Amino acid sequence: MSESKELSILVVGAHPDDIEFGCGAILLKEAESGARIHFLVCSLGEAGSNGTPQEREAESRAAAARCGATIDFIECGGDGNMQATPETARGIARRIRETKATVLLAPSLVANQHPDHSAIGKAAQDAARLARYAGIAELSDAPPHAIASLYFYAITPGAEPREGTPFVFDVSLQVDAWREMMNCHQSQMKTRRYLDLQLSRARTLGLQTGCEYAQALWPNDPVLVNGLNSAPRGIRLF
Repeated sequence: MSESKELSILVVGAHPDDIEFGCGAILLKEAESGARIHFLVCSLGEAGSNGTPQEREAESRAAAARCGATIDFIECGGDGNMQATPETARGIARRIRETKATVLLAPSLVANQHPDHSAIGKAAQDAARLARYAGIAELSDAPPHAIASLYFYAITPGAEPREGTPFVFDVSLQVDAWREMMNCHQSQMKTRRYLDLQLSRARTLGLQTGCEYAQALWPNDPVLVNGLNSAPRGIRLF
């Protein structure tokens, strides 16, 4: 992904902080390579115990600014009530068309501790198809657009897909900026050490991979390569 200078990434999160915790270091790496990045956040975290919706929105905007991303918020049923409905999928599909995204990133489809995560992941998967259909009346004012690839990120270890092979990104050079990005969400640091949890995940994956820190994305589909010479190496250190 990081080789393209024309990359446009739309990254969808159910709540403020999902994007930053789940794939923030990857986004920083892509931004350094010239990618255009847009955050799409599907709630203001209004059902949470820490932080007001206004505080959560401000934190998300500050975090997006850390990687030069634009950001938008949409209503998808409310925090804790999200479902992969046609309406939600169309809302995401509209943003795909408007941003002309090359790549779509979304929460993993694996159910974990918050049901909104997998619901928005499924809605985003559906949206990728709807975005290219010209005959959808509700989207007729936005020209159809087909993304090139859909990848899923895991916000927690429990959300990591057990099937399929992920792309693993060396984010060692981005870890300090990623820490600052996550630290924008101070309202969420009051009860759990979320920053340390994410850094420890990245450190463990990095050690398994042969670098200091790493994050992963899971492709929705098999990845086409031109030959073994162009295929990336595996992370196993034979």
